[in-house]
Amino acid sequence: MPGRDAAERALQAIEDPVRPGNLLESGRVSGLVVRDEQAAGLVLAVDDLAKAAAQALEGRIDRALKLAGFTSVRVIQTAERGDAPRPQGATVPGVRHIIGVGAGKGGVGKSTVAVGLALALKRRGLKVGLLDADIQGPSAHILLGIRERARATADKRLIPLECHGLKMLGMGVMADPDKAVAWRGPMVAGAMVQMATVADWGELDVLVVDLPPGTGDIHLSLAQKLTPSGALVVTTPQALARADARRAVAFFEQLKVPVLGVVMNMAGMVMPDGQVVHPFGEAPADAGLGADTIASLPLDPAVVAASDAGTPIETGSIAAGLDTVAARIATQLTL
Repeated sequence: MPGRDAAERALQAIEDPVRPGNLLESGRVSGLVVRDEQAAGLVLAVDDLAKAAAQALEGRIDRALKLAGFTSVRVIQTAERGDAPRPQGATVPGVRHIIGVGAGKGGVGKSTVAVGLALALKRRGLKVGLLDADIQGPSAHILLGIRERARATADKRLIPLECHGLKMLGMGVMADPDKAVAWRGPMVAGAMVQMATVADWGELDVLVVDLPPGTGDIHLSLAQKLTPSGALVVTTPQALARADARRAVAFFEQLKVPVLGVVMNMAGMVMPDGQVVHPFGEAPADAGLGADTIASLPLDPAVVAASDAGTPIETGSIAAGLDTVAARIATQLTL
């Protein structure tokens, strides 16, 4: 089964048609993603190429990667220059800003943070929506205690559900919750874009998008088709999680999605006697994540219980930490 090394070798074998060096040396290719099912995806900068030349180069990349053993190749062309201003939130009618919440790996509490951030932004008096973009492992509906199914209007526009003052949509409220979604990457990414753009969100200040773990097709489609205003990266203090978080930060930067900050989740736990223990270790002062750590949230059993019960906590130290994150994001985006 081919891996990232095989993909990079295939790209290094292709000389850039305009810039010095091969496609990797010239910086024309970014956001390379290799998935277990022999699928590869990347972003191809074509701002200095004619349309015919760009299409020809995409064809060469497709053939080279398939010769390297990949059965599925996804190339997203972008003509956006590095110094050009990036559009914000313009692709979903009625939505001012889109914020992606991602993580380099699973198990770091990303969905809990995404739901908590949406609630914190709502507490600031903003109109907020939440899109669960983890198509194959949705959980936002569980955290919010939603048991209803989403409906559609006569003209086939999806109607987000309303709960805890949020508008929410995701595969967890659209498909049978007990059945797995066995789709390949392009289908998954297409479902995310469709839920975002076909839903009747009304007027929203912010749409928070809970992304799946890692860096894949959904993340590429979010950056290219929904033009988010920024992304928040969630990690735990564990060295392994921080390494994946660094890659997630770099990935968003390659796609020209501003990284609004990093949330260090499960950063210590207060015991009944007041002692603080660190089940996931302590991150160094300079974690080297490539972005500022804007909040450190403790591991709190009460949050676990509330999440399982579908009654998210809106008070206490974790809510206060997310209020700080929401305030910072509101300042950055002029909300």
